[in-house]
Amino acid sequence: MPPRRFNGPQVMRARRAADVHRRELAAAVGAKSQQIVASWETERTFPPGEKLPVIARVLGVDIDVLFPREGLCDLADLRCDAGYAQYAAAEQVGISKYGLSRAERGERRLDDAWIGPLAKLYGVHADELLAAQRRSFGESVPASLPTTLPPLTQELRALVSERFPDAEPSPDTIAGSVNGVAGAVVIRGDQVEALLRGLPADRVFAGAQVARAVAVTGLAGYFGVSELRLDDRAESRVLDDLRYIASRYDVDLATRGGEGGVSPEMVAVLSDLLNRELADPSDP
Repeated sequence: MPPRRFNGPQVMRARRAADVHRRELAAAVGAKSQQIVASWETERTFPPGEKLPVIARVLGVDIDVLFPREGLCDLADLRCDAGYAQYAAAEQVGISKYGLSRAERGERRLDDAWIGPLAKLYGVHADELLAAQRRSFGESVPASLPTTLPPLTQELRALVSERFPDAEPSPDTIAGSVNGVAGAVVIRGDQVEALLRGLPADRVFAGAQVARAVAVTGLAGYFGVSELRLDDRAESRVLDDLRYIASRYDVDLATRGGEGGVSPEMVAVLSDLLNRELADPSDP
């Protein structure tokens, strides 16, 4: 099963963006010297899989953004994603490290009594743990049925296909172009990749709505489209704008008395604004 992809320079960029010193990151993963972080960033060595969740958390980046996985989880992957070394996971649930090791290597399946405790420790459903175990034994176990891709992913994929019909550029290239148009670093290559893979924007930007909004503005500017096309909360933004207009012109947005709909006064304001927008500037 493929491990999570590790990109040392990307980790360095994320660390600097988060203003985290190498010694802080080293301490967080239990290392005595910051040189281990320098070694990771230059890809002379790579961190153990169970350290990746800590690294992502300290840097404030979703693990699926910073360390994307190409494939489905087996038992070792679930353990690493939960942040446990093999011996620590075995100790936590009171099972044999040897038995866990053999299951991860696809040599002997877990005892039935271990399934529930391990699933709880890893934060997954027992069925997910059993599916991961089958993959450890080389069985083909498909993922659950995919959900609908987020609107932002759908729009970005369409825009990339329209602009680059022959050869799609790398996420880093797209991010560099977006940042060039924006005149500032508004999005990273790993974030572009995560969005294109279908990761929800809230996870890509770690819940930071300002960073998300700035990135969407930058993407819209680069592709030459309205921000609303790339905003999966477009309806909420439009309603917020309407509330602002209603407040500015001191009218009610909605009718009173439970009738529902937009108030006549608000309709008049919007009609006037639209007429002014559509008016021919050459008319007297």
